[in-house]
Formats: sequence, structure tokens, C-alpha cells
Amino acid sequence: MKKESLIPKATSQSIFFALASFALMIVGLIYFDNIFKPFVLAILIWFIINQIKVLLGKIRIRGKSLPAFLRSTLAFVSIMAVLYLIIELLIINIEGIAESMPEYLKNFDRSYTQIETMINNPNFTKQIQQYISQLNLSGMATSVVGSLSGFAATSAIVLVYVIFFLMEDASYRVKFEKLFPEKGSQYNKFMQNMTSISDSIRYYIGSMTAISLTTGTISYIILLIMGIEYAFLWAFLVFVLNFIPYIGPLISSLFPAIFAVITTGDLWQFVYVFAAMESVQIIIGNFVQPMVMGKGSNLSPITVIVALAFWGMIWGVVGMILAVPVTSVMVIIFSQIPSTRWLAVILSEKGNLSDSKTGKKAKPLSNNHPN
Repeated sequence: MKKESLIPKATSQSIFFALASFALMIVGLIYFDNIFKPFVLAILIWFIINQIKVLLGKIRIRGKSLPAFLRSTLAFVSIMAVLYLIIELLIINIEGIAESMPEYLKNFDRSYTQIETMINNPNFTKQIQQYISQLNLSGMATSVVGSLSGFAATSAIVLVYVIFFLMEDASYRVKFEKLFPEKGSQYNKFMQNMTSISDSIRYYIGSMTAISLTTGTISYIILLIMGIEYAFLWAFLVFVLNFIPYIGPLISSLFPAIFAVITTGDLWQFVYVFAAMESVQIIIGNFVQPMVMGKGSNLSPITVIVALAFWGMIWGVVGMILAVPVTSVMVIIFSQIPSTRWLAVILSEKGNLSDSKTGKKAKPLSNNHPN
């Protein structure tokens, strides 16, 4: 007999416990953010390492693949080396901007004449000039360098988490087998669904990372051709902010466009750079990304907006970057559990819960016991 609704029957007691648990979760995420943020970042890095590990597994030497431990070590070392190099390059770029800012501001003064010509309001131009002169841009850049240095220090916590995740890779299956000593149908269904969840999450994170990296690389080449200084910094912002839907690509296009005006004093540089950057975002976002990811995160627009607001309120910019990946992972997990499948339907784009890689209908976790 078919069920009339996916929504489980709820009593006043169950609603109270659900709301209380949600409130405690929010308090915990805010109060223990120094613990949970590195933990979530470590999980993302762990997934990326596993992607590299899978790719390394395709390398054959005398017909044999590399040992699992060696593949994990190579993937871990390569990711850590890339992260270290990125942080060092970012610090060098931002320090260079801080040192050159007084000269940039002198160049920016030339744009006031263009503003007066376009707006034809001297008072408005003077107000802009006063506002710009009051900004301590050099201090802002120095503060950003300090923040990056602080991030480099706290990344040690992320490093510890990642190491322990990798150490658990070899033992998690053993633990699951001990949970189901008889290894019956319940064990097989559990392992199948765990594999489905893992594959879906890994595919989403891997695809989104590849798309963001492609966008950042193309943006870097365009900025070099256009002669924009510190192209690596702006390309890295494109890569990171591409994980924030809607507003992320727009903000990442604004930064190099504004910087082009500051360095040249030519307002038209803003138009040229912004148009070039947005063209890349539009082409990849509307044509390449749908072909690679299908429906992508399978989140409705209102879910994305609420997720950005929620995680941004709790964890700031880091929360906004993690909002869509974390929410997508939650939807994937909810879709595999019968009692929460209804919530996944509500959060999804059109109520279709499909595997992000194969496009097949997702199979919910079965709570039936073996005969």
C-alpha cells in the first residue's frame, strides 16, 4: 500500500525536540566555531585528497597500481604543498599592494576629472574624493595580510583533522563490519547507501572545484593579457568566490575592475575589465557548468539564498563559501534516509532527488531488517 505523504506524522513532543535540537545546533555552531570551521574545511580537503588518490590509482606500474598508503601520502603532500604555496603568494601580493597604495591613490586622482565630466556635479565629485581620502586602504591591506597569517596559523588544526581522517580511511570499513557481524542484507544495503552518499558528495565537490579552478585560470590569463597587476590575487578570489552563488561571481569581477581604475586612473578600465571577467563567468556558469554537473547542487534558489544568509550569519565569509557545499551534502544525506527524505524534497530544485553523477533516482536508506 502506497504512502499518502513522505512527511512523517509529528507530535507536539517531537516538534519541540526538533526545534530544541535545531536551536542547540545553532548555538553550538556559533559558540564552537573555532572547532567546527576547521573540521568542515578538513572534510572538504579530505574529499579532494581522496579524489587525487582515486586518480593516482589509475597509474599502473608493471600492471599494478600504487599502494593505498603511498597514494594517500602523495595526495596529502601535494595538497599541503599547493595550499602553502597559495598562502605565500597571497601574502606577497597583498604586501605589494599595501606598499604601492600611496602611488595608486595618486593615479586615482586623475579619474576625478572624468567623473566630473560624466556626472557634471562638482559637489558630488568632491564628496567622493573626501570619502576616498578618508579610507585607510594601506591599513586595510595590512590587516588582510595579518588575517592570512592568522589563517596560516589556525590551518595547523585543519592539518591535524585531515591526518586523522586519512588514518581512518583504512579502518572505517572494519568498524562497519563489526556493526553488522552477520553481514546480511542489512549490512549490504547500508554499505551500498554509504557508497552512494560518498560518491555523490565527492562528485559534487570535485566537479565544483574543477569548474572554479577553470574559471580562475581563464580569468588569470585574461588579467595578464590586460596588464592588470597582481593577477594571481584576483584569480584566486575568482576561484574562492565562485563557490558563493549569485553574489560571488559578481564580487570577484568587481575587485580587479576597481583595482584597474585605482592603478591607471582611467574609468573606462573598470568597464573593460569587468566586462571581460563577467563574460568568463557567464559562459562557464551558463554553458560549461550545466554540461559538467547537470543540475549542479540541485538546490532551489530560495534554499541557496537562505543557506547563504544562515551560514554567513554564523561563520561570516567562510560560512558563505561553505554554504552551498554543506547544504548540498545535507540534501544528499537527507535523501538517503526515509525519515528525512521529505526535507530533501523541499530543499531540492524541483523535488527530484537524483544522483548527481549518474542522474539515476536516489535510493533511500532502508530501515527494513533482514528476514
